[in-house]
Amino acid sequence: MIDRRVFAEVLIEGLDDWVPVDQLTWAAREEMKGRSWKEFFAELLRFLLENDLIQVGELAAEGFSPWRGEAREVVQLVLDDLERLSWKPELGSRTWIANTKAGNDVAQSLIDC
Repeated sequence: MIDRRVFAEVLIEGLDDWVPVDQLTWAAREEMKGRSWKEFFAELLRFLLENDLIQVGELAAEGFSPWRGEAREVVQLVLDDLERLSWKPELGSRTWIANTKAGNDVAQSLIDC
């Protein structure tokens, strides 16, 4: 299980708006302090998806459009997008994160602590 403090900021920010994927890559880098953070990022993303705390997708004219598929498939889409950008999402990643209701509940519980 991944400690909630690792993804707390992403979920809390997600209460108000969609979150760019670079927020989650930053959380993974900070947690790993340079050690194999890309693998940890994939594990963290899979954890959040499998526990139904977030959806991953892209922004479209009608708003957030979640990507469909199993968690492992969505993780691979994100990894492919980040590889395309040499792991520099600020260069134009199409990946965004949206909290689910469960994610909002966890975020609120983190604020209330």
